Amino acid sequence: MSGITEFLDLHPQIIYVLRIILAGMCGGIIGVERTLRQKDAGFRTHIIVAVGAAIQIIVSKYGFYDALINEFVKVDVSRVAASIITGFSFLGAGMIFVKGVNIKGLTTAAGILVTAAVGMAIGAGMYTVGIASVMLLLLVQIVFHKFLIGFDKVLVNDTMIPCFIQLENTPDAVNQMKIFLEESNVQIADSSVEATEDNALLTVHLNIMLGKNADADEIMGCLLTQNGVKQAFAL
Repeated sequence: MSGITEFLDLHPQIIYVLRIILAGMCGGIIGVERTLRQKDAGFRTHIIVAVGAAIQIIVSKYGFYDALINEFVKVDVSRVAASIITGFSFLGAGMIFVKGVNIKGLTTAAGILVTAAVGMAIGAGMYTVGIASVMLLLLVQIVFHKFLIGFDKVLVNDTMIPCFIQLENTPDAVNQMKIFLEESNVQIADSSVEATEDNALLTVHLNIMLGKNADADEIMGCLLTQNGVKQAFAL
């Protein structure tokens, strides 16, 4: 009889553990896609985020039953859920990097937040919601990216390309380069310029934006024919 009682007492916790494992699996599925794209937050990070969120929501929802015996004690489960979102939002913010006009890591940061939400849903027993959210996130991150060839870039109709240019350190050479790039409809997102030790040449690093039908190698090849340009190629 005591064995049956102990099993009944343990049974809910077994379900909680299964929820945590399922949350980790869902987080891992999301993380595989990020790992394949060589992102800093990959397979293990997403598992940990999902498991952590599931544990916290389970503790919040079921961990205070003994305290509820006292009629004067009130427990607000939503307060812990709100804290989980706030905590993982800070984690996601640490994955966003800004370089010039480029912002990297937004998709990964958003994915971390959704992974936390998936863990919370499964931890709360909302299995269909959690698994459906994983499928929807994979649709956005894999299908849209692969088969629509960078859907976000198609919408803005541009591509960012790093370029290397070396030219004579003269006003005429610099002006001719600027005029050529403007006439070629090249938009410069950011740039850096360094002079050689003898101050005879300038080394220019550019991040340029081109229309989707433009060829960076062709533009750099034409630039190389300009007076004063020694080297010009897209990286």
